[in-house]
Amino acid sequence: MPKTPPAKSPAKPASATARTASKNVAAKKSAAAADAASKAAGKPGASKSAAKKSALKKPASVRDNAATGKPASKPAAKTTAKAEKRSARLSPPEIEEMFSRLQSLNPHPTTELEYSTPYELLVAVALSAQATDVGVNKATRKLFPIANTPRQIAALGVDGLKPYIATIGLFNTKAANVVALSQQLIDLHGGEVPRDRAALEALPGVGRKTANVVLNTAFGEPTIAVDTHIFRVSNRTGLAPGKDVVAVEQALLKVVPQRYLQDAHHWLILHGRYVCKARKPDCPHCVIRDLCRFQDKTPGDPEPVAA
Repeated sequence: MPKTPPAKSPAKPASATARTASKNVAAKKSAAAADAASKAAGKPGASKSAAKKSALKKPASVRDNAATGKPASKPAAKTTAKAEKRSARLSPPEIEEMFSRLQSLNPHPTTELEYSTPYELLVAVALSAQATDVGVNKATRKLFPIANTPRQIAALGVDGLKPYIATIGLFNTKAANVVALSQQLIDLHGGEVPRDRAALEALPGVGRKTANVVLNTAFGEPTIAVDTHIFRVSNRTGLAPGKDVVAVEQALLKVVPQRYLQDAHHWLILHGRYVCKARKPDCPHCVIRDLCRFQDKTPGDPEPVAA
């Protein structure tokens, strides 16, 4: 019988052959690296050279402290250059600048109500609640030539007073209050307007705002009567933010420089009436626009002044 040839081993796949070759190359490299390391270990100065290279990789502060024996200092924290956000309130220098500009525009401000005596001012302010100064002036131009003293108004009576002030809102209530306060001035103060807050606020129809106006405008007291205009300006600008008129008044008395306190009431009320208006403030023509903290400023540039 013919002899059967021995079976041949199956051929290895190409991928398996490649993996084997790769392992052999890696083994040779590893062996070469081990030989180099053992030779280097036998050479003098080899360990020092390796240590020096290792040290150079460390930060300078760590290297310096290691040399002196001091503990390593922590690397300085990275800081990002961000613009600081402005405070919601004006700073003292900004407040000084604000009133300096308002003073330059109007060195001697005063009320727009027309009066010639403290009593006329008291009546005019009492009539101005929820009314315009223009409307009050139209009424008092007819009234004061006829009756402008407590005794004359008291003699006129409520029914006699109403026709003169009928164009003013809430004239029925205001007529009753003016006649009553006039009689109280006669009975308690000899017909004179008292220069005292408590006495003024005790008069019918006279509240804190009216008392402050009379004390400031008629008697030169450094008070600030916070009306709707001043309340708005103080909160918008960041001059003296507050939740109510009393809080704003107290804040204003603290932050307004003493030399501006006498006229601050008038500057703020006029600014609120003609520039910092409720619905659409005239920011393009505002002299304190760059200081103001109001976010929703009316855009636009100032119109050129006509020659």
